[in-house]
Amino acid sequence: MNTRFLNISIVHIIIILFFLFVHLTPTRFTFLNWNVFLSLLPFDFALIVSYTKSRSVKILFASFWLLFFPNTMYMMTDFIHLYAIGTSLDQATQYFNYAVLATGIFIGVGLGILSLEIITSSVFQQHMHLVYWSVTAIVSVLSAIGIYLGRYLRLNSWDVFTDIAGVMRNIVLSMSYHMVTFVILFAGAQFALLVIFHYGIRLIQTSRIDA
Repeated sequence: MNTRFLNISIVHIIIILFFLFVHLTPTRFTFLNWNVFLSLLPFDFALIVSYTKSRSVKILFASFWLLFFPNTMYMMTDFIHLYAIGTSLDQATQYFNYAVLATGIFIGVGLGILSLEIITSSVFQQHMHLVYWSVTAIVSVLSAIGIYLGRYLRLNSWDVFTDIAGVMRNIVLSMSYHMVTFVILFAGAQFALLVIFHYGIRLIQTSRIDA
């Protein structure tokens, strides 16, 4: 069996098992299935960009990837739902729900990290540090704006297709100190996370070559 196909299959199987677990168990956080699904889309879009030979298809799905990428990092804010169970962790139901929530968040963010790695490696054949840092910084800022629009204005990625004028109007009207502060902090958090994992992955790859 092709190694790439096996790896992709394992990722999707684990996510499907997570969907079934959340659906079949008495957890407060059933919304995680939808959020994880939205996080899976940019991962799959990135795979299409990586495997297709068509330039037009690459551009199309790279655009879809950028549009849906904020859904992955958005899940960092899902810890807000801990208010529903409390944070003392002194009851079995709290352990259970906390573990389910954390698992969903880590899966979503992990898919985002992987999708960016796939995109950058397929678009930039040779690793150029300055280019990678620049692209990651831009993506982090755009993603932070998307997170803000999703968390506070309750907008969705597909609103760009159904009501682009409304999206632009909401962005203009929401410009404030609160938004700017949020975007700076979450862009910084994403940038740090993405860069650490990127160079960590490269370190592992380099170690294997040296061995």
